[in-house]
Amino acid sequence: MNPNQLPLLDIFNSLRQRHGLPLGVDEYLTVLRSLQSGFGIGTRQEIEQLCCLVWAKSEEESRLIRRLFEQMWRYSPDTSDQPKPSSPSPESEESSAEIPESEPLPELEPQPNLTPEPVQAVQAVRSSRRDRELRRPRYSLLTEYFPVTRRQMKQTWRYLRRPVREGIPTELDVEATVAKMGREGILLEPVLIPPRKNRADLVLMIDQDGSMVPFHQLSRQLVETAQRGGRLRQTRVFYFHDYPDQYLYRHPAMLNAQSMSEVLEEIGERAVVLIISDAGAARGNFDPERIDSTKVWIEQVQQSVRYCAWLNPMPNQWWQNTTAGEIARLLPMFEMSRQGMNAAIGVLRGRYIAWERMYSWLL
Repeated sequence: MNPNQLPLLDIFNSLRQRHGLPLGVDEYLTVLRSLQSGFGIGTRQEIEQLCCLVWAKSEEESRLIRRLFEQMWRYSPDTSDQPKPSSPSPESEESSAEIPESEPLPELEPQPNLTPEPVQAVQAVRSSRRDRELRRPRYSLLTEYFPVTRRQMKQTWRYLRRPVREGIPTELDVEATVAKMGREGILLEPVLIPPRKNRADLVLMIDQDGSMVPFHQLSRQLVETAQRGGRLRQTRVFYFHDYPDQYLYRHPAMLNAQSMSEVLEEIGERAVVLIISDAGAARGNFDPERIDSTKVWIEQVQQSVRYCAWLNPMPNQWWQNTTAGEIARLLPMFEMSRQGMNAAIGVLRGRYIAWERMYSWLL
């Protein structure tokens, strides 16, 4: 199925202009680049699933997107490479008219392919900006990733703490001062101690490309909020594709390779590791080779650091009977939600009870 033949811009404009969804150019380009990378172009269902993952923030919005696609498949020319008659048969017109709709949908007219679709999307966003501001509060942010906002990410990172007293003594030690005064009978000088500083070291290992393309913006937000708002001592970021094959990369374009053994030696045993990957849940496949290779990698990490957790951008109900479901048995894995992120941080602080209770169905 050729992504260039899909009138996605018509559906994108309908969602924004007629239905008021807070979508921006970034969301449109994410879907377009995913299709160009080969993700979601196998079947019509995969295309719909991709758009729902990127554009929908609720089940109601997902149903709306699927209805628009249903109308597109019904009235638009066939997107396959096989020749198709220019007009539909009377039987298809009659059957299409009999399908009831819960609410009227806009007519999707194909637009002339004179301008690249990303440029058309930018033009459409700019031309309807005034209408969009009337429909949505001005404080809505098009770059937010729901259900976890940037602010919530920063707040969650701040729970990851390993306080250590170091530096110049500036804080009053009340108990020691009272004890000293009791021994000496007079307070000549208070007892001071160094302030507490957060010495937590975080290591992010992020899956890139392939089925993770729709979640690149999420990965960037996690890195940015951890580095700028997490108040951690140090945040290191490494990248891989599906699973590290002996090497991790310091650049998301898979540049600056570093062996796994060197990385683990560099970060030290006091660091905590958070893995971000769909673990194969996005495609819904079961890949024994990926499971075995991931198991070897996780065991290597767990032998070097005390705490390790996994954040999955796919909802946990999508993990069953997939590679992700098996990998979730190897270490604590949580879906990318506010509750899931809080639970992952709890694991990195040495608390396993939350994981066992939340995902006991996987055990």
